[in-house]
Amino acid sequence: MPDYDLDTPEDTLADELGTTPAVARKVIAMLQAAEVRQQALTLGKVVGLLLETNNLPVMANAIAFAAGLDQLNGKMSQAQVARELKVTRALVSHYVVGVRDFLSGKSQTFDCTKFRKSNKSRQTFREKATDPFTAAKAAAIARYKASNHITTKCK
Repeated sequence: MPDYDLDTPEDTLADELGTTPAVARKVIAMLQAAEVRQQALTLGKVVGLLLETNNLPVMANAIAFAAGLDQLNGKMSQAQVARELKVTRALVSHYVVGVRDFLSGKSQTFDCTKFRKSNKSRQTFREKATDPFTAAKAAAIARYKASNHITTKCK
């Protein structure tokens, strides 16, 4: 079958929009230009985060986690990164969530959960962390530890 029987992206878009291929080419060019501008803005945001941070290693890893990069060189979890950097996993998570929110403008369109929890699970965790049963349980554990003079976990 000859190649000329296949529709080009311009032809397909022209058919979908009910316009000419010339107009479709202009639309495609405009969309590509907008995409390049958006990529430049995102890169600028990332560089700004790196320049302004007080903890460059944590920030660099947080950006990688937030973006879902495969090039994490074998780092499988935020906990592993935290151990290697000698910080808490909560700090790494805090940076990851902050980067994600900053880059997305808190939009759900930038929600890569490959290396972190989804926003929905964050909400569930927040609700569980503040429910009365969990608070009462934490208080009971604290009272027990205080009455038995327990200060650290056994290894």
